[in-house]
Amino acid sequence: MKRNKNFTVNSLFWPGLFVFALLVAALASNFSLFKSMGERGFDAIPTPAPPIQMSAGAAPGAAAWPGDAPGVQSGVNQVLARVLPSVVSITRSGPGGGRRNTGGVSYLTPSGGPSESTGSGVIVDARGYVLTTFQTVGRASVAKVQMLAGTKSEYLADVVGVDAQSDLALLKIRSTRVFQAAVLGTSQTLNVGDIVFAVGNPFGFNGTVTMGIVSSNERKINIGGIRYPDLIQTDAAINEGNDGGPLVNLNGEVIGINMACLMPDHRYSGIGFAAPIDSAAELLAGRAQ
Repeated sequence: MKRNKNFTVNSLFWPGLFVFALLVAALASNFSLFKSMGERGFDAIPTPAPPIQMSAGAAPGAAAWPGDAPGVQSGVNQVLARVLPSVVSITRSGPGGGRRNTGGVSYLTPSGGPSESTGSGVIVDARGYVLTTFQTVGRASVAKVQMLAGTKSEYLADVVGVDAQSDLALLKIRSTRVFQAAVLGTSQTLNVGDIVFAVGNPFGFNGTVTMGIVSSNERKINIGGIRYPDLIQTDAAINEGNDGGPLVNLNGEVIGINMACLMPDHRYSGIGFAAPIDSAAELLAGRAQ
């Protein structure tokens, strides 16, 4: 049978016309889209953000310190300049180092070798009276006192009083010289958060100053079987050789004598203790033995 050519053409005409119409509609839609983008901008690619500026300090006008920073620094320097000439090193015969207890709070011990040990002290009277801890002098009746400021003169000093209840000792330098004495404050007005400085000779580093705060006041601690009812706790770093050195407030007043710390496995913990200066009243008045 012969094929009908007209039928083939007619059968393809309408599907082809439909496809052509779809192409025209698509082209018209794309044209209107690109025209719209040209009028309002290409939103698909946003405008690049400006470079991010890394902070180079406080913003203009912002205070980096709630006060006069140079004035604060100058004040701290002046406080320490007044205190340091009154701080001394105290050397006695006998071994130093080695704490009694590595599991809890223990006394600070003098640093040194097998034949002699060195701790700290503070001159509390211009006649040459030095306040320190019993741990520093031990059972010695005479010790050597070295000035840390000026000519670094050395003197012999007699142990003239010991207060077993506060673990404090008082020495008298064998000299008629007038010494620079530290100002004694009071531990009655201490508050948690008060800024304090610990001054002494840790590990033989003379005149070392560390800074911290009063972490707790009137801390009740048992050390070596002795109960202390009101120790000052601080996070100012204190180590071997700091024993007997002063704990000083922002007024430059001695408010405690560094005497103990918590150092498990000989690791620094930031927990140190000082005998409150008020507990030395009996000793300084010559009534304690």
